[in-house]
Amino acid sequence: MLKQSRQTRTRFHQICDGALFALSLVGAYLLRDGLARVDALGLSPLEPFVELVWVLPLVAVLGPVFLGAQRFYAGQRPSGFAAARAAAFTALAVVIILFLVRAQVARSVILLGCAAGGVLAYARAVFSARLASTRLAREQWCERVLWVGDPDANKRRRASLSTQEMSHIADVGDFDPRSEPPARLAELLHKHAVNTAIFDSAGTAQLAPYVDCCTREGVAVIICTGLAPLTASLDSAAHLDSLGGEMVVHFRAHKAGPAALALKRATDVLFSAAALVLLSPVFALAALTIKLTSRGPVLFRQTRAGLNGRPFEMVKFRTMRAGAENEQDALADKNEMRGPVFKMEDDPRVTPAGRFFRRHAIDELPQIWNVLRGEMSLVGPRPLPLYEVRRFDDDAHRRRQSMRPGLTCLWQISGRNDIDDFAEWVRLDLAYIDHWSPWLDARIVLATIPVVISGRGGR
Repeated sequence: MLKQSRQTRTRFHQICDGALFALSLVGAYLLRDGLARVDALGLSPLEPFVELVWVLPLVAVLGPVFLGAQRFYAGQRPSGFAAARAAAFTALAVVIILFLVRAQVARSVILLGCAAGGVLAYARAVFSARLASTRLAREQWCERVLWVGDPDANKRRRASLSTQEMSHIADVGDFDPRSEPPARLAELLHKHAVNTAIFDSAGTAQLAPYVDCCTREGVAVIICTGLAPLTASLDSAAHLDSLGGEMVVHFRAHKAGPAALALKRATDVLFSAAALVLLSPVFALAALTIKLTSRGPVLFRQTRAGLNGRPFEMVKFRTMRAGAENEQDALADKNEMRGPVFKMEDDPRVTPAGRFFRRHAIDELPQIWNVLRGEMSLVGPRPLPLYEVRRFDDDAHRRRQSMRPGLTCLWQISGRNDIDDFAEWVRLDLAYIDHWSPWLDARIVLATIPVVISGRGGR
Protein backbone atom coordinates (compact mmCIF):
# COMPACT_ATOMS: atom_id res chain seq x y z
CA MET A 1 0.00 0.00 0.00
CA LEU A 2 1.28 3.46 -0.90
CA LYS A 3 2.28 5.84 1.88
CA GLN A 4 -0.60 8.24 1.18
CA SER A 5 -3.12 5.39 1.31
CA ARG A 6 -1.64 4.15 4.61
CA GLN A 7 -1.86 7.64 6.08
CA THR A 8 -5.48 7.97 4.95
CA ARG A 9 -6.37 4.63 6.52
CA THR A 10 -4.65 5.63 9.77
CA ARG A 11 -6.53 8.95 9.90
CA PHE A 12 -9.81 7.12 9.37
CA HIS A 13 -9.02 4.74 12.24
CA GLN A 14 -8.04 7.69 14.44
CA ILE A 15 -11.37 9.39 13.72
CA CYS A 16 -13.21 6.17 14.63
CA ASP A 17 -11.21 5.76 17.84
CA GLY A 18 -11.78 9.40 18.81
CA ALA A 19 -15.52 8.90 18.42
CA LEU A 20 -15.32 5.72 20.54
CA PHE A 21 -13.51 7.58 23.35
CA ALA A 22 -16.15 10.32 23.31
CA LEU A 23 -19.03 7.81 23.29
CA SER A 24 -17.39 5.89 26.12
CA LEU A 25 -17.27 9.04 28.22
CA VAL A 26 -20.97 9.61 27.59
CA GLY A 27 -21.69 6.00 28.55
CA ALA A 28 -19.60 6.33 31.71
CA TYR A 29 -21.52 9.44 32.72
CA LEU A 30 -24.90 7.74 32.16
CA LEU A 31 -23.79 4.67 34.13
CA ARG A 32 -22.45 6.72 37.05
CA ASP A 33 -25.55 8.93 37.03
CA GLY A 34 -27.79 5.87 37.07
CA LEU A 35 -25.91 4.39 40.03
CA ALA A 36 -26.19 7.69 41.90
CA ARG A 37 -29.97 7.38 41.70
CA VAL A 38 -29.86 4.11 43.66
CA ASP A 39 -30.23 5.23 47.28
CA ALA A 40 -28.72 2.05 48.68
CA LEU A 41 -25.35 2.83 47.09
CA GLY A 42 -25.05 6.22 48.76
CA LEU A 43 -23.28 7.86 45.82
CA SER A 44 -23.29 11.63 45.46
CA PRO A 45 -25.24 13.05 42.48
CA LEU A 46 -23.30 14.17 39.41
CA GLU A 47 -23.03 17.62 37.95
CA PRO A 48 -25.32 18.36 34.94
CA PHE A 49 -24.23 16.71 31.69
CA VAL A 50 -23.79 20.09 30.02
CA GLU A 51 -20.67 20.64 32.15
CA LEU A 52 -19.12 17.53 30.60
CA VAL A 53 -19.80 18.46 26.97
CA TRP A 54 -16.57 20.39 26.45
CA VAL A 55 -14.56 17.36 27.66
CA LEU A 56 -15.91 15.15 24.83
CA PRO A 57 -13.86 16.71 22.00
CA LEU A 58 -10.88 16.79 24.37
CA VAL A 59 -10.85 13.01 24.88
CA ALA A 60 -11.75 12.50 21.19
CA VAL A 61 -8.47 14.23 20.30
CA LEU A 62 -6.22 13.01 23.15
CA GLY A 63 -7.26 9.35 22.81
CA PRO A 64 -6.01 8.88 19.20
CA VAL A 65 -2.96 11.09 19.91
CA PHE A 66 -1.78 8.83 22.73
CA LEU A 67 -2.69 5.71 20.72
CA GLY A 68 -0.44 7.01 17.95
CA ALA A 69 2.33 7.79 20.44
CA GLN A 70 2.16 4.15 21.61
CA ARG A 71 2.50 3.02 17.95
CA PHE A 72 -0.95 1.49 18.11
CA TYR A 73 -1.49 2.15 14.39
CA ALA A 74 1.99 1.09 13.25
CA GLY A 75 1.66 -2.70 13.18
CA GLN A 76 -0.72 -5.15 11.62
CA ARG A 77 -1.63 -6.76 14.94
CA PRO A 78 -3.20 -4.40 17.50
CA SER A 79 -1.57 -4.28 20.93
CA GLY A 80 -3.78 -4.43 23.99
CA PHE A 81 -0.94 -3.06 26.14
CA ALA A 82 -0.56 -0.06 23.83
CA ALA A 83 -4.32 0.60 24.06
CA ALA A 84 -4.20 0.31 27.87
CA ARG A 85 -1.24 2.70 28.17
CA ALA A 86 -2.90 5.19 25.81
CA ALA A 87 -6.14 5.05 27.84
CA ALA A 88 -4.19 5.65 31.06
CA PHE A 89 -2.28 8.60 29.60
CA THR A 90 -5.52 10.05 28.23
CA ALA A 91 -7.23 9.84 31.61
CA LEU A 92 -4.20 11.37 33.34
CA ALA A 93 -4.01 14.24 30.83
CA VAL A 94 -7.74 15.00 31.15
CA VAL A 95 -7.58 14.94 34.95
CA ILE A 96 -4.62 17.34 34.93
CA ILE A 97 -6.43 19.71 32.54
CA LEU A 98 -9.56 19.60 34.74
CA PHE A 99 -7.43 20.45 37.76
CA LEU A 100 -5.75 23.37 36.00
CA VAL A 101 -9.03 24.91 34.82
CA ARG A 102 -10.73 24.03 38.15
CA ALA A 103 -13.60 22.22 36.41
CA GLN A 104 -15.93 20.10 38.53
CA VAL A 105 -16.23 16.79 36.67
CA ALA A 106 -16.35 13.46 38.49
CA ARG A 107 -12.97 11.77 38.20
CA SER A 108 -14.68 8.36 38.24
CA VAL A 109 -16.45 9.27 35.00
CA ILE A 110 -13.15 10.25 33.37
CA LEU A 111 -11.34 7.10 34.50
CA LEU A 112 -14.18 4.77 33.50
CA GLY A 113 -14.77 6.55 30.18
CA CYS A 114 -11.10 6.49 29.15
CA ALA A 115 -10.74 2.84 30.17
CA ALA A 116 -13.80 1.91 28.11
CA GLY A 117 -12.48 4.00 25.22
CA GLY A 118 -9.21 2.06 25.23
CA VAL A 119 -11.09 -1.25 25.26
CA LEU A 120 -13.36 -0.19 22.39
CA ALA A 121 -10.42 1.14 20.34
CA TYR A 122 -8.65 -2.20 20.80
CA ALA A 123 -11.83 -4.09 19.86
CA ARG A 124 -12.17 -1.91 16.76
CA ALA A 125 -8.58 -2.66 15.75
CA VAL A 126 -9.03 -6.41 16.28
CA PHE A 127 -12.23 -6.36 14.22
CA SER A 128 -10.52 -4.37 11.45
CA ALA A 129 -7.58 -6.79 11.38
CA ARG A 130 -9.84 -9.84 11.21
CA LEU A 131 -11.99 -8.24 8.54
CA ALA A 132 -8.86 -7.53 6.47
CA SER A 133 -7.91 -11.22 6.62
CA THR A 134 -11.26 -12.51 5.33
CA ARG A 135 -11.76 -14.03 1.91
CA LEU A 136 -13.94 -11.07 0.92
CA ALA A 137 -11.11 -8.65 1.75
CA ARG A 138 -8.56 -10.69 -0.21
CA GLU A 139 -10.83 -11.01 -3.25
CA GLN A 140 -12.45 -7.57 -3.37
CA TRP A 141 -10.48 -5.08 -1.26
CA CYS A 142 -6.84 -5.86 -2.05
CA GLU A 143 -5.08 -4.05 -4.90
CA ARG A 144 -4.45 -6.47 -7.76
CA VAL A 145 -0.96 -5.56 -8.88
CA LEU A 146 0.90 -6.48 -12.08
CA TRP A 147 4.65 -5.84 -12.12
CA VAL A 148 5.87 -4.51 -15.50
CA GLY A 149 9.60 -4.59 -16.17
CA ASP A 150 12.66 -6.76 -15.72
CA PRO A 151 11.67 -9.82 -13.60
CA ASP A 152 14.83 -9.56 -11.50
CA ALA A 153 14.15 -5.88 -10.72
CA ASN A 154 10.55 -6.74 -9.89
CA LYS A 155 11.74 -9.46 -7.52
CA ARG A 156 13.98 -6.98 -5.68
CA ARG A 157 11.11 -4.51 -5.34
CA ARG A 158 8.80 -7.19 -3.94
CA ALA A 159 11.46 -8.05 -1.36
CA SER A 160 11.71 -4.37 -0.33
CA LEU A 161 8.03 -4.11 0.56
CA SER A 162 7.08 -4.22 4.22
CA THR A 163 4.69 -6.82 5.58
CA GLN A 164 2.04 -4.13 5.96
CA GLU A 165 2.45 -3.06 2.33
CA MET A 166 2.25 -6.66 1.09
CA SER A 167 -0.90 -7.34 3.13
CA HIS A 168 -2.88 -4.96 0.92
CA ILE A 169 -1.57 -6.30 -2.40
CA ALA A 170 -2.76 -9.25 -4.48
CA ASP A 171 0.24 -10.04 -6.70
CA VAL A 172 -0.90 -11.30 -10.12
CA GLY A 173 2.60 -11.75 -11.57
CA ASP A 174 5.14 -10.17 -13.92
CA PHE A 175 5.08 -8.79 -17.43
CA ASP A 176 8.31 -8.19 -19.36
CA PRO A 177 7.79 -5.46 -22.02
CA ARG A 178 11.08 -6.39 -23.68
CA SER A 179 9.58 -9.61 -25.02
CA GLU A 180 5.81 -9.00 -25.02
CA PRO A 181 3.68 -6.52 -27.06
CA PRO A 182 1.14 -4.09 -25.53
CA ALA A 183 -1.68 -6.33 -26.76
CA ARG A 184 -0.45 -9.07 -24.44
CA LEU A 185 -0.43 -6.59 -21.54
CA ALA A 186 -4.05 -5.71 -22.30
CA GLU A 187 -4.94 -9.41 -22.17
CA LEU A 188 -3.37 -9.73 -18.71
CA LEU A 189 -5.17 -6.63 -17.47
CA HIS A 190 -8.48 -8.17 -18.54
CA LYS A 191 -7.70 -11.68 -17.32
CA HIS A 192 -6.64 -10.67 -13.81
CA ALA A 193 -8.85 -7.57 -13.38
CA VAL A 194 -5.72 -5.59 -12.55
CA ASN A 195 -6.13 -2.43 -10.45
CA THR A 196 -2.56 -1.16 -10.60
CA ALA A 197 0.44 -1.77 -12.87
CA ILE A 198 3.86 -1.04 -11.32
CA PHE A 199 6.45 -0.04 -13.94
CA ASP A 200 10.23 -0.02 -13.72
CA SER A 201 11.48 3.45 -14.75
CA ALA A 202 14.36 1.96 -16.78
CA GLY A 203 13.56 2.49 -20.46
CA THR A 204 10.53 4.72 -19.80
CA ALA A 205 10.45 5.90 -23.42
CA GLN A 206 10.01 2.33 -24.63
CA LEU A 207 7.33 1.79 -21.98
CA ALA A 208 5.14 4.64 -23.27
CA PRO A 209 2.72 2.39 -25.26
CA TYR A 210 2.41 0.07 -22.25
CA VAL A 211 1.63 2.94 -19.88
CA ASP A 212 -0.89 4.24 -22.43
CA CYS A 213 -2.50 0.80 -22.57
CA CYS A 214 -3.10 0.96 -18.80
CA THR A 215 -4.28 4.56 -18.55
CA ARG A 216 -6.63 4.13 -21.53
CA GLU A 217 -8.44 1.32 -19.70
CA GLY A 218 -8.57 3.07 -16.32
CA VAL A 219 -5.84 0.96 -14.66
CA ALA A 220 -3.73 2.96 -12.19
CA VAL A 221 -0.02 3.20 -13.05
CA ILE A 222 2.91 3.44 -10.63
CA ILE A 223 6.32 4.22 -12.14
CA CYS A 224 9.21 3.34 -9.84
CA THR A 225 11.94 5.96 -10.15
CA GLY A 226 14.72 4.45 -8.03
CA LEU A 227 14.92 7.75 -6.10
CA ALA A 228 14.60 8.17 -2.36
CA PRO A 229 11.19 9.52 -1.21
CA LEU A 230 10.78 13.29 -1.33
CA THR A 231 8.00 15.74 -0.65
CA ALA A 232 6.17 16.94 -3.73
CA SER A 233 2.71 17.93 -4.90
CA LEU A 234 1.27 17.56 -8.38
CA ASP A 235 -2.14 19.03 -9.19
CA SER A 236 -3.12 16.32 -11.68
CA ALA A 237 -3.70 12.59 -11.93
CA ALA A 238 0.06 12.09 -11.45
CA HIS A 239 1.27 12.05 -7.86
CA LEU A 240 4.61 11.43 -6.21
CA ASP A 241 4.54 8.84 -3.44
CA SER A 242 6.80 6.23 -1.86
CA LEU A 243 6.67 2.46 -2.06
CA GLY A 244 9.16 0.03 -0.55
CA GLY A 245 11.54 2.83 0.41
CA GLU A 246 11.79 4.58 -2.97
CA MET A 247 9.98 7.40 -4.69
CA VAL A 248 7.39 6.45 -7.31
CA VAL A 249 5.15 8.39 -9.67
CA HIS A 250 1.55 7.30 -9.20
CA PHE A 251 -0.83 7.98 -12.10
CA ARG A 252 -4.26 7.55 -10.59
CA ALA A 253 -7.04 6.19 -12.76
CA HIS A 254 -9.08 9.23 -11.70
CA LYS A 255 -8.59 12.43 -9.75
CA ALA A 256 -10.35 11.19 -6.61
CA GLY A 257 -7.70 10.76 -3.93
CA PRO A 258 -7.52 8.12 -1.16
CA ALA A 259 -9.22 10.38 1.43
CA ALA A 260 -12.13 11.18 -0.90
CA LEU A 261 -12.58 7.51 -1.82
CA ALA A 262 -12.45 6.54 1.88
CA LEU A 263 -15.26 9.04 2.51
CA LYS A 264 -17.23 7.57 -0.40
CA ARG A 265 -16.80 4.05 1.01
CA ALA A 266 -17.78 5.13 4.53
CA THR A 267 -20.93 6.73 3.10
CA ASP A 268 -21.71 3.52 1.20
CA VAL A 269 -21.41 1.40 4.35
CA LEU A 270 -23.51 3.76 6.49
CA PHE A 271 -26.36 4.23 4.03
CA SER A 272 -26.46 0.64 2.72
CA ALA A 273 -26.64 -0.79 6.25
CA ALA A 274 -29.47 1.61 7.12
CA ALA A 275 -31.28 0.91 3.83
CA LEU A 276 -31.21 -2.85 4.35
CA VAL A 277 -33.03 -2.37 7.66
CA LEU A 278 -35.45 0.36 6.59
CA LEU A 279 -36.39 -1.29 3.29
CA SER A 280 -36.83 -4.80 4.71
CA PRO A 281 -40.68 -4.60 4.38
CA VAL A 282 -40.26 -3.71 0.69
CA PHE A 283 -37.88 -6.67 0.27
CA ALA A 284 -40.42 -9.01 1.86
CA LEU A 285 -43.31 -7.71 -0.25
CA ALA A 286 -41.29 -7.94 -3.47
CA ALA A 287 -40.19 -11.50 -2.65
CA LEU A 288 -43.77 -12.55 -1.92
CA THR A 289 -45.00 -10.97 -5.18
CA ILE A 290 -42.39 -12.85 -7.22
CA LYS A 291 -43.24 -16.16 -5.54
CA LEU A 292 -46.97 -15.75 -6.12
CA THR A 293 -46.78 -14.59 -9.76
CA SER A 294 -44.11 -16.76 -11.38
CA ARG A 295 -42.15 -19.95 -10.98
CA GLY A 296 -38.49 -19.84 -10.07
CA PRO A 297 -36.21 -18.31 -7.42
CA VAL A 298 -36.84 -14.91 -5.89
CA LEU A 299 -33.33 -13.66 -6.56
CA PHE A 300 -31.44 -13.58 -9.84
CA ARG A 301 -27.68 -13.93 -9.53
CA GLN A 302 -25.26 -13.08 -12.30
CA THR A 303 -21.52 -12.56 -12.54
CA ARG A 304 -20.83 -8.93 -13.40
CA ALA A 305 -17.68 -6.90 -14.00
CA GLY A 306 -16.76 -4.85 -10.96
CA LEU A 307 -13.80 -2.56 -10.24
CA ASN A 308 -11.41 -2.80 -13.22
CA GLY A 309 -13.39 -5.79 -14.47
CA ARG A 310 -13.07 -7.84 -11.26
CA PRO A 311 -15.86 -10.47 -11.34
CA PHE A 312 -18.45 -10.49 -8.57
CA GLU A 313 -21.88 -12.03 -8.08
CA MET A 314 -24.55 -9.36 -8.41
CA VAL A 315 -27.99 -10.05 -6.96
CA LYS A 316 -31.33 -8.58 -7.98
CA PHE A 317 -34.97 -9.53 -7.80
CA ARG A 318 -35.87 -11.89 -10.64
CA THR A 319 -37.96 -10.06 -13.27
CA MET A 320 -37.88 -12.67 -16.06
CA ARG A 321 -39.13 -16.20 -16.33
CA ALA A 322 -36.77 -18.93 -15.20
CA GLY A 323 -34.08 -19.79 -17.77
CA ALA A 324 -34.43 -16.45 -19.59
CA GLU A 325 -30.66 -16.10 -19.95
CA ASN A 326 -30.59 -19.07 -22.33
CA GLU A 327 -33.12 -17.37 -24.64
CA GLN A 328 -31.16 -14.15 -25.25
CA ASP A 329 -29.28 -15.41 -28.32
CA ALA A 330 -32.58 -16.01 -30.09
CA LEU A 331 -33.55 -12.36 -29.47
CA ALA A 332 -30.21 -10.86 -30.54
CA ASP A 333 -31.64 -9.45 -33.80
CA LYS A 334 -34.17 -7.42 -31.77
CA ASN A 335 -31.54 -5.59 -29.72
CA GLU A 336 -32.35 -1.85 -29.63
CA MET A 337 -29.03 -0.70 -28.19
CA ARG A 338 -26.11 0.16 -30.47
CA GLY A 339 -23.00 -1.49 -29.07
CA PRO A 340 -22.20 -4.58 -26.98
CA VAL A 341 -25.13 -4.20 -24.55
CA PHE A 342 -28.50 -5.93 -25.05
CA LYS A 343 -31.65 -3.84 -24.43
CA MET A 344 -35.18 -4.57 -25.66
CA GLU A 345 -38.29 -2.55 -24.83
CA ASP A 346 -40.94 -5.29 -25.04
CA ASP A 347 -38.83 -8.23 -23.92
CA PRO A 348 -41.16 -11.28 -23.92
CA ARG A 349 -39.14 -12.89 -21.13
CA VAL A 350 -40.13 -10.24 -18.56
CA THR A 351 -42.96 -11.18 -16.18
CA PRO A 352 -45.86 -8.76 -15.49
CA ALA A 353 -44.59 -8.10 -11.96
CA GLY A 354 -41.05 -7.85 -13.32
CA ARG A 355 -42.09 -5.13 -15.73
CA PHE A 356 -43.32 -3.02 -12.82
CA PHE A 357 -40.19 -3.78 -10.80
CA ARG A 358 -37.95 -2.74 -13.68
CA ARG A 359 -39.82 0.47 -14.40
CA HIS A 360 -39.36 1.63 -10.81
CA ALA A 361 -35.93 -0.02 -10.23
CA ILE A 362 -37.28 -2.20 -7.41
CA ASP A 363 -35.43 -5.16 -8.90
CA GLU A 364 -32.10 -3.42 -8.16
CA LEU A 365 -32.68 -3.11 -4.39
CA PRO A 366 -30.88 -6.37 -3.41
CA GLN A 367 -27.69 -4.82 -4.81
CA ILE A 368 -27.59 -2.79 -1.60
CA TRP A 369 -26.05 -5.98 -0.20
CA ASN A 370 -23.33 -5.77 -2.87
CA VAL A 371 -22.73 -2.17 -1.78
CA LEU A 372 -22.32 -3.20 1.86
CA ARG A 373 -19.87 -5.95 0.83
CA GLY A 374 -17.71 -3.44 -1.03
CA GLU A 375 -18.35 -4.88 -4.51
CA MET A 376 -20.48 -1.90 -5.54
CA SER A 377 -21.11 1.70 -4.51
CA LEU A 378 -24.30 3.69 -4.13
CA VAL A 379 -23.28 5.81 -7.13
CA GLY A 380 -21.10 4.66 -10.01
CA PRO A 381 -21.25 3.24 -13.54
CA ARG A 382 -23.72 0.37 -13.80
CA PRO A 383 -22.07 -3.10 -13.78
CA LEU A 384 -22.28 -5.09 -17.00
CA PRO A 385 -22.24 -8.88 -17.52
CA LEU A 386 -18.81 -10.27 -18.31
CA TYR A 387 -19.85 -11.42 -21.79
CA GLU A 388 -20.87 -7.85 -22.70
CA VAL A 389 -17.56 -6.47 -21.43
CA ARG A 390 -15.70 -8.96 -23.63
CA ARG A 391 -17.52 -7.51 -26.64
CA PHE A 392 -16.17 -3.99 -26.12
CA ASP A 393 -14.75 -2.84 -29.47
CA ASP A 394 -12.84 0.03 -27.83
CA ASP A 395 -10.58 -0.74 -24.87
CA ALA A 396 -10.96 2.89 -23.75
CA HIS A 397 -14.54 1.94 -22.75
CA ARG A 398 -13.03 -0.17 -19.99
CA ARG A 399 -12.10 3.03 -18.14
CA ARG A 400 -15.71 3.19 -17.00
CA GLN A 401 -14.71 0.30 -14.70
CA SER A 402 -12.03 2.34 -12.92
CA MET A 403 -14.54 3.17 -10.16
CA ARG A 404 -16.74 0.70 -8.33
CA PRO A 405 -20.04 0.07 -10.14
CA GLY A 406 -23.07 1.70 -8.59
CA LEU A 407 -26.78 1.39 -7.97
CA THR A 408 -27.37 4.64 -9.82
CA CYS A 409 -25.38 6.91 -12.12
CA LEU A 410 -25.63 9.75 -14.63
CA TRP A 411 -27.03 7.30 -17.21
CA GLN A 412 -29.78 6.37 -14.74
CA ILE A 413 -30.97 9.96 -14.39
CA SER A 414 -30.36 10.97 -18.01
CA GLY A 415 -32.91 8.71 -19.64
CA ARG A 416 -31.80 5.16 -18.75
CA ASN A 417 -32.99 2.83 -21.49
CA ASP A 418 -34.15 5.77 -23.64
CA ILE A 419 -30.42 6.17 -24.47
CA ASP A 420 -29.91 3.73 -27.34
CA ASP A 421 -26.20 4.28 -28.03
CA PHE A 422 -23.65 2.60 -25.77
CA ALA A 423 -21.06 5.25 -26.71
CA GLU A 424 -23.30 7.91 -25.12
CA TRP A 425 -23.70 5.71 -22.05
CA VAL A 426 -19.91 5.47 -21.75
CA ARG A 427 -19.57 9.23 -22.25
CA LEU A 428 -21.83 9.84 -19.27
CA ASP A 429 -19.90 7.32 -17.13
CA LEU A 430 -16.55 8.89 -18.00
CA ALA A 431 -17.94 12.38 -17.30
CA TYR A 432 -18.92 11.11 -13.84
CA ILE A 433 -15.46 9.65 -13.22
CA ASP A 434 -13.61 12.73 -14.44
CA HIS A 435 -15.75 15.17 -12.41
CA TRP A 436 -16.45 13.04 -9.36
CA SER A 437 -17.05 14.69 -6.01
CA PRO A 438 -19.17 13.87 -2.94
CA TRP A 439 -21.54 16.62 -4.03
CA LEU A 440 -21.99 15.03 -7.46
CA ASP A 441 -22.88 11.74 -5.76
CA ALA A 442 -25.43 13.55 -3.58
CA ARG A 443 -26.98 15.29 -6.61
CA ILE A 444 -27.26 11.99 -8.51
CA VAL A 445 -28.92 10.24 -5.55
CA LEU A 446 -31.43 13.06 -5.13
CA ALA A 447 -32.14 13.14 -8.88
CA THR A 448 -32.66 9.36 -8.90
CA ILE A 449 -35.63 9.51 -6.55
CA PRO A 450 -38.11 11.22 -8.95
CA VAL A 451 -36.80 9.09 -11.83
CA VAL A 452 -37.59 5.77 -10.13
CA ILE A 453 -40.92 7.04 -8.77
CA SER A 454 -42.07 8.14 -12.23
CA GLY A 455 -40.49 5.13 -13.97
CA ARG A 456 -38.98 7.35 -16.65
CA GLY A 457 -36.74 5.34 -18.98
CA GLY A 458 -37.40 2.05 -17.15
CA ARG A 459 -38.10 -1.13 -19.10
